[in-house]
Parts: sequence; C-alpha cells; structure tokens
Amino acid sequence: MTKRNTTIIAFILLAIASRLLILAGPGWANFSPIASMALFVGAYLQNRKQAVAWTLLAVWGSNLILNNTLYDAFFPGFSFGFDGYHMLTFALIALLGQNATASASRFVGTNVVAVIGFFLISNFNSFVSPDHTYTRDFAGLVNCYAAGIPFLKNTIASQFLFSGLFFGAFEALKKQVPALR
Repeated sequence: MTKRNTTIIAFILLAIASRLLILAGPGWANFSPIASMALFVGAYLQNRKQAVAWTLLAVWGSNLILNNTLYDAFFPGFSFGFDGYHMLTFALIALLGQNATASASRFVGTNVVAVIGFFLISNFNSFVSPDHTYTRDFAGLVNCYAAGIPFLKNTIASQFLFSGLFFGAFEALKKQVPALR
C-alpha cells in the first residue's frame, strides 16, 4: 500500500472516530464527518471502486458501533449496521468527489450537492419507512421533509467544516510529503 493510500485510510479512521461526536448530546444530531469523508475519498483515491468500497466500509463500521451503543433502543437485538439508503447516498457522494478539487467553486458546489442529496434521500427513507407515521401521500412527504429541516443546519455546518479540514489538511500534507502527490 502506498503512503498516499495509507494517509487517506488514516483520514477515514479519523472520520469514523469523529462520527462519535454525536455522543456529546442531541444538539449534535446530524453533525457528522461521513459525507465529507466520502467526498474526500472520492477526490483523492484514483480508483473509483476503492473509493466507494472504503466509504461503504466506513459507513458500515460506524453504523455498527453507533447502532449497538447509542441507538440500541431502536434496534431489537444486534444491529448489523446496514442501511441501504444511506449507503447508496454515501457511495454517490464518493463518486461525486472526483469533481471536488478542480476549483473552489467546484469544491463548494460538490459539498452543496452532497448536503442536498443526503437530505433528500435520508428524508425519503424516513417517509417510506414502516417505522414512521407519515401519511402515504404528498402531504406526508412534505411533512417528512419539513421535519428534517431542523437537522439541516448541523448537516451543512459539519459538511463544510469537515470537508475544509480533510481537504485542507491533505493539501498541506501534499506540499510537505512528495509521496502524497
């Protein structure tokens, strides 16, 4: 494994550990580095299949930990941490990452698309979930999206904070360590 890939994997492990920030309290809901990590991995791993695989492994691993500790009340018995909608979302964000480093406007744009995509897909998942009581009509869908709006500020804040940290730190490291280029 190259020094570049080892460094990228270290960033992935940092993102998994940072996802546990949610343990700090309910005010931190949706404040997560995972979408930023997916964008970062998609931008810096040349192999798209590896970028998606590492992203899915990070999502699955952190879900496994959180679902069986913090969210254990929502899962009867052991949770295997698999959530198809979220995994699909993060895989798409990883694929989007290849566009994130071309310019500052692309960096901002891909982060905005990641936030909006996550919001739309995760709330649609809540709408179709049998565990929620939204009516199965347009009004129920609108209510579901409206209920997700309070979580959007943490999603936006964390997306730009963690993307700035991950991309900025890696670019700074690339200047210091030629093997990362």
